[in-house]
Amino acid sequence: MRDQKGITLIALIITIIVMLILVTVTVTVALQSGLFESAGDAVQRTDEQLQAENDLASGQVNVNGTEADIDDIVNQYTNNT
Repeated sequence: MRDQKGITLIALIITIIVMLILVTVTVTVALQSGLFESAGDAVQRTDEQLQAENDLASGQVNVNGTEADIDDIVNQYTNNT
């Protein structure tokens, strides 16, 4: 029986315990550093920029709090000059 090669149950348990300790430390550091809050803020800013990009692609822009059509703005500008 001693000639058999393989991992022992004790080695497997020690490996699992070490991995659990590493996961615990990693999650604790991530929570304390505000990593998840920063990621949430980044997602929100990305969504806002995508919405602005989609509005611009559709020809609608927000000027002084009101929606305006890009063609109307260009016409007003060219007529005023």
